[in-house]
Amino acid sequence: MANNIDKQNISDSVVIFFIILLLLTNFLPHPKSIDLLYPQFLYLSVLNLAIGLYFYFNPNVISIDTFPLLKKSFLLKLYLLFIILCGISVINTKNSTLVLEKITELIIAFCLVINFTVLLKNRLDLSNKIIFIVGITTFLQSCVEIYNLKLLASQGTLSFGLQNMVKTTGNINILASSLTIKIPFLLLGITTFSGYKKLFSYIALLLTITTILLTAARATFISLFLIYIVYIIFYLKNNSINKSSLATCLSFIIPIIIAVFITNLVFEKAQNEDRYISLGNRVEQINLKDESIKTRIAIWGNSIQLAKENPFTGVGLGNYKVESIPYEKTLDNNSSISLHSHNDFLEVAAETGILNALIYLSIFILITFINIKRIFKSAETNQRTIALLTLMMTIVYGVDSAINFPMFRPAMLIFLCLIFVLTIINTPPPASLEFETNKSKLYLILIIVSTITSYFAYLGYKASNLEYLIQKDVESSFATNNLTGDELLKRIPKYKNTLSTAESFYEYVGIYYTNEKRYDEALKYLSKADKINPHFGRIYFYKMVISNAKGNIDSAYIYAKQAFYLRPRNVNFLKMASQFARAKNDTSEIFKEHNLFIKYRNIPEAWGITAEELQKSNYNSTKLLGFIDKGLQYHPADTLLTRQKNNILIQKYTNEGRDLFLKNDLIKSLELYQKALKIDPNNPDTMQNLAFYYYSLGKYQEAKSYFLEALKRREFKSGRTEFFIGNCYLKTNEKDNACKYFSISKAKNFPEAQQALSQNCK
Repeated sequence: MANNIDKQNISDSVVIFFIILLLLTNFLPHPKSIDLLYPQFLYLSVLNLAIGLYFYFNPNVISIDTFPLLKKSFLLKLYLLFIILCGISVINTKNSTLVLEKITELIIAFCLVINFTVLLKNRLDLSNKIIFIVGITTFLQSCVEIYNLKLLASQGTLSFGLQNMVKTTGNINILASSLTIKIPFLLLGITTFSGYKKLFSYIALLLTITTILLTAARATFISLFLIYIVYIIFYLKNNSINKSSLATCLSFIIPIIIAVFITNLVFEKAQNEDRYISLGNRVEQINLKDESIKTRIAIWGNSIQLAKENPFTGVGLGNYKVESIPYEKTLDNNSSISLHSHNDFLEVAAETGILNALIYLSIFILITFINIKRIFKSAETNQRTIALLTLMMTIVYGVDSAINFPMFRPAMLIFLCLIFVLTIINTPPPASLEFETNKSKLYLILIIVSTITSYFAYLGYKASNLEYLIQKDVESSFATNNLTGDELLKRIPKYKNTLSTAESFYEYVGIYYTNEKRYDEALKYLSKADKINPHFGRIYFYKMVISNAKGNIDSAYIYAKQAFYLRPRNVNFLKMASQFARAKNDTSEIFKEHNLFIKYRNIPEAWGITAEELQKSNYNSTKLLGFIDKGLQYHPADTLLTRQKNNILIQKYTNEGRDLFLKNDLIKSLELYQKALKIDPNNPDTMQNLAFYYYSLGKYQEAKSYFLEALKRREFKSGRTEFFIGNCYLKTNEKDNACKYFSISKAKNFPEAQQALSQNCK
């Protein structure tokens, strides 16, 4: 008997140990990786391997009814079918490496479900310990994020700190969701524990809700509301409605009230006019008129269209971020893309087929149904409590899946695994036991699988490190030189050919070679990149750069147009294409590009770019002014367009004034010069034109005054202005000053200055 008890205690300690290791996923140090998810998946795969080795060498601690339970679990079979269909999507994919990356992550998740089902089978008596441990990690995660917010705010601004609350998850929305999914543990802690544990649960709840609200993630507002409603109803159902139970329910709400007050104070101090105005404002934005929601609905529509076009196997697991780009060219600005559908069910449909999306959705429906049934039908309190906990986690995960992309984020994936595990094991003991004799063989298979996934996860991590170095070079406009074209080419991953942002690694090889002026190599790898992801337009951009450097303007013009029409909301591509159109005297193309751009993105900068290129192409000034006036109708407060209009008017009045002066129409000429000066009283060119006007009339005092005022506002490099100032002084018998300005003019190499010095300044 003593030996059996010792084995059970050891086994329980190991269970707690591995639970802690699982929850430490969010506390990994952030190495030089482009995204925290890559080292996290590597960590989880190694954790699977460690658990597998433990059970391989200690098969006696495995409950004898565990594997029969796994075999009979319809839920687990459904999840396995989902993963298999995800793998089958490779048949129709254009990029199998993306399928391999994501199927590896799903297999890691499946192994976690198996391992933790085995760990927790018949150990739900540890649930209170697990609840408290989750509470501790939730408290610590919130502390880390609050501390990071304070640190970033001290280094920059409070608004900057709020926008970068990503220390433990790498994404602000995932942070909010990963904390929200732990709220059920804290609520259970409040009603389950007493003494210091109960007090700690209250403090952790307050800090966690405050952290969640500071992210201003709207999906979590919905999740919080739903799980609070569910838990309060459950609590009142299981406890008679009296002052004590109502007081307990009120105690759940008090931390929210305090957190709302704190959050609004922080937002007020942040003075951010976008996401962080106030919680009330953020809640009001949950409507179909909000621009971000409109964009998300459009992205969902694109996902549905992708699924319709590939209904059976989809475009391939992980390929959404590449194949969706053409559908988003009229939605996304510049080179930004959505990367995700912001709805896991639609993304699964687009990537792996409509049937598989229905299977994935049915998994959540089944989990919800099973746990609701247990809440109402089970006679055991602990079983009902575990079912409630699982249901609340499912609500949070389901809401997040409908609005964000938790499926491949380890911070959320570990809780999806717990949802599976708790749903599978939260059953009464079987009436009869089916003995298994091949536990070691089964775990040998899991060890082999975990070894393989660890290898591919490690390759993914190495690729993310390479991407990190590329990003550093891009951020510095390639001034840091962490890599060269040759070095990048040598380090391209064997099984992964795209970055997390969907560009091909070969595209960056081409960019590095372009910067190194190795144009032939650059063209070679840009062409290879074009076969992997041709949708960004940047490949055409760099081909344009190369053609322009080689003096092949016709080819450069073609590439510039191809880049723009591929991404018609990219302002840099508009500018580039307009410049080449102007160089080819193709004003109709300039207007064509402009009209297409403002159809999707009517911004002042677009009008300014087009106006500038039209002006440089000597477009009729009256028509150009009409064009700018049209832009000002859309953007009346834009200073750039106003300045462009004023500059054109000044030039127009100046040119007309000069023509009238040459025709000896002095009165009208002066009127036009004065109209130009009225538009911009500090314009040095207008002042100089007036100076020459008065100089030509022999009014040297007036001329000198305007020349000197012009010189105060700009340094003219030719020396011509100083020469005429010298002449004005000479005409007014101020020889010393005349010689002074003749000398300045000579120093600037004005041709006539030396003769003036020789004649007048001996």
